[in-house]
Amino acid sequence: MRTQTSLRPAIFADWIDALTHDEATRDPLDAARRKSFILSRFAMAVAILLAAPAWLVVYGAPDAAQASIFLLAQAPLLAVALLKRNGDLRLAQVVSIGGWLGLAAVFGARGGAAPAAALIFVALGEAAVTFDQRLVALACALCVATATLAAAARVALVGDIDALGLALTTPLVIYAAMLGRCAMRSERARALSESRKTRDLRLLAEAVGDIALHLDRSGAVTALVGEAYMAYGLDGRDLLGRSFFQRVHVADRPAFLKLVSDAVTLGAPAVAQLRLQVGATPAASGRYVEPVFNWFEARARFAPAQDAEQTDIVVCVLRDVTATKRAEEAIAAARAQQEQAINGKTRFLANVSHELRTPLNAIIGFSEMLGDPNLEPRDPEKRREYAHIISGSGHHLLEVVNTILDMSKIESGSMQLFPEPFSMSELIDSCCDMMQLKAEQTGVSITRDYSVDAEEIVADKRACKQILINLLSNAVKFTPAAGSVAVRLRPEGASLAVSVVDSGVGIAAPDLARLGEPFFQASASHDRAYEGTGLGLSVVRGLVGLHGGSIVVESAPGRGAAFTVRLPLDCRARGDAASPLAKIETIARHGALSHGADLGVEHEETVKKIA
Repeated sequence: MRTQTSLRPAIFADWIDALTHDEATRDPLDAARRKSFILSRFAMAVAILLAAPAWLVVYGAPDAAQASIFLLAQAPLLAVALLKRNGDLRLAQVVSIGGWLGLAAVFGARGGAAPAAALIFVALGEAAVTFDQRLVALACALCVATATLAAAARVALVGDIDALGLALTTPLVIYAAMLGRCAMRSERARALSESRKTRDLRLLAEAVGDIALHLDRSGAVTALVGEAYMAYGLDGRDLLGRSFFQRVHVADRPAFLKLVSDAVTLGAPAVAQLRLQVGATPAASGRYVEPVFNWFEARARFAPAQDAEQTDIVVCVLRDVTATKRAEEAIAAARAQQEQAINGKTRFLANVSHELRTPLNAIIGFSEMLGDPNLEPRDPEKRREYAHIISGSGHHLLEVVNTILDMSKIESGSMQLFPEPFSMSELIDSCCDMMQLKAEQTGVSITRDYSVDAEEIVADKRACKQILINLLSNAVKFTPAAGSVAVRLRPEGASLAVSVVDSGVGIAAPDLARLGEPFFQASASHDRAYEGTGLGLSVVRGLVGLHGGSIVVESAPGRGAAFTVRLPLDCRARGDAASPLAKIETIARHGALSHGADLGVEHEETVKKIA
């Protein structure tokens, strides 16, 4: 808590600030001049007012001349009142100078040559410190006129003339005018130098394109250098004071405060990267606006005060590095994508070897047995069995190669669709019949739930068949014995939704996020229980994307999986909706699928949920 003594200067300074006109607050130098003017004139007027009672006690009531001297001595107080009223500092200075010259004339007329000369020099000195050439010339003319009038009044009142005083008045006035002229030239040179430094700093900041700020120790902006901030559509009020801190990203505000603290405490340049709000853009919904942030590299340096008139400042320069930051992020994303692609192809080469070596070994082994008379079985049934194995292995190899080629065409953009109208329900029947034998061999049941008179769809029939075969094949492959697979078909506005739901092993949450990536297999390993290249779902994603459709996957470990593919009724009108890769939306499953007879009800709830 401050004491009463410490409060007095602060209260007096606040009172002086209250007397300063509002116009002065725009220019710190002009404000300082006005405060000095008010303080000196007010002190002079107060001193004269305090001396008045002492005069009355000692000398009694004043005569007319003494009363006029007392009134003219209050001219400084009148000048302060005028300055407060209209803010015209020049008018206030003229009134103050006129008061001194009026006093000089009265003293000169009464024979007080020394006081008159002193007052004339006071008037000339006051004119000189205004650094106004016209006001100095006016003061000189008034001084000469005042000396002449004082001499004339002396002749009228006393009867003689002060020849020496008149002879010295003109040279003294010229000398005072020269002193004022030299002071003005020095002040103009200093002001010009300061102006050039300020201009050069502003031009440098604008040429470089950096935002230059002056901060205090707390991080508040006290001044702006240049107008580079206007390139971002900002106003000076958006940055001054605490407004700048409010525009710094919340996550970067500790870094900004540390930047200022390091610059002050270490006495060396401090550097930090900050996100600064430079604008706002309407959200997609139009209900609110989203702030737009740019990345800036902030460099701060502490500049301590050189004297009591100055204050400590922290000079901070902000350089926009948004483009560099985005380029770095793009490079990092590209590097991560490249590493991911390399890892995926490595996994693919490791996994595809299982798909290629097994049928190739069967083809080579059984063909050599059939071609060698010593190894060829005599039983015709056995030879047909070997031929069937060779044929099946060859078809499997062809399927693997076709899958790889289809994925390559999709990624390169050379895959073409040949739309035609067909019944999706009939195509589902055909695909289910094809997978029925494999499902029976593994003990998996396939159920169908759709209307036989479902709407026709205009799409590439071969591609849709491949989509269904891949989804059904995966569902059967990953469903254990006694499990179930259900296929559903539902119209949804201008689309058809085909759902393949199984009660299999399910997919873990980390793997859900990567479904559809080429060569990716959930829980992939060289000794995995399920064979495959990891391209089946990638091909599905690509073919669905070419049709302008979408995919929804709902699954969890041990709780089965539900794949829903939505295709437009007429893919010829897909327009911009078509994409080389369809969007896959993943949903974590919370309820386990039951087996057997209850599968239909559970699937009904699942399909409704993901639809």
